[in-house]
Amino acid sequence: MRITSYNVTDVSYHYIGLRVVAGLPSTARREEQITTISHNILKYVNDRALRFMLPEPRGTFESIGEKVCQELVHFRFARLIRGAYELTDMGRYALDLLNQKKHVELRRLMITVHLQTYDNLRMVVQRHLEAGAIWQPIIDAVQLGNEGYVRSLLAPTFGDETASVYKEIVVSLQGANPKKTESLLRERILQKIFPGDNVNVALFRALCDRLISLRLLNARKVNQQGGDFLKNYSPCILNTPCYPWHVRLDVTLTTNDIFSLYLSEPDFTDEATLERLRKAIDEVFGMLTPHGGYYDLPEVRDTVCDQLKIPEAAFDEGMSRLLELTPSPLTTGLHYENISARRKPLARPGESLQLYNLIRRSS
Repeated sequence: MRITSYNVTDVSYHYIGLRVVAGLPSTARREEQITTISHNILKYVNDRALRFMLPEPRGTFESIGEKVCQELVHFRFARLIRGAYELTDMGRYALDLLNQKKHVELRRLMITVHLQTYDNLRMVVQRHLEAGAIWQPIIDAVQLGNEGYVRSLLAPTFGDETASVYKEIVVSLQGANPKKTESLLRERILQKIFPGDNVNVALFRALCDRLISLRLLNARKVNQQGGDFLKNYSPCILNTPCYPWHVRLDVTLTTNDIFSLYLSEPDFTDEATLERLRKAIDEVFGMLTPHGGYYDLPEVRDTVCDQLKIPEAAFDEGMSRLLELTPSPLTTGLHYENISARRKPLARPGESLQLYNLIRRSS
């Protein structure tokens, strides 16, 4: 089966679906379940945007409830009986893990059902594990007419083939605006990485967002050879684990084949793991330039995650643990510029939510 949903980009949507199906009265019909899921997902997305000071999400999310319910059925978490959805034993098990905050077990379950169910999602994971990072160009409109600049955006993917690929697509690029040029380049890159597979730019973006929420991918903006890229890579490992926090997961597919990988699951309640994170942050400070004594926390996050092969969400968990130490080795701050979905601040829950996107050593 191939995943086709462009707007189910966060595994949290499935968790909302589980809670709604379980929580509505048994007399609730399918239409009421779908409407309630859509409403709750819209509220979740709006609340998250407010929490992180992000722009208000576009769209009404009216159709998302039905798509979430369909996927719960695909995962065998739910079934449609007499005009309404009900949870299966597997769905109730997933909901129990969610309610008991057994996050590691729940993530493994969700990763397993995703890899078992969706061939194209599993293919995206496998290509990242086998081939490494996927480099998606970010166009600088000022340099768009520079042939050398455009070639530099193709080079990380095509290497020695860059010149011939540029000649192949140069006619299509003529007169294209920056957004169209970016889409054309990304489309050609995806054709190279996924030959023979129908993975377009919009679907790839949606799949990557879903995989980031599952902690199977990271995405960071980097500059290489004069060009800006969105670098997608996996913190997981295909064969030999890099660090103690790489834990093997074997997934039995419907063909009875085994898909194996090493998940990145750092446990920052472990003092040695927490100390390794602290040292990595300190090392990254030596690579970056502070402003007013502070370093950009999203940039530190991106660099540390890439070095230690840990998920972005795991970094935030480790940072929260470091800030809880007495005395803490780090001090944080906040400025309101440059916050985006890719550069989210660190959020620490407490009596009131605290946001930080600046970090420095404690004096």
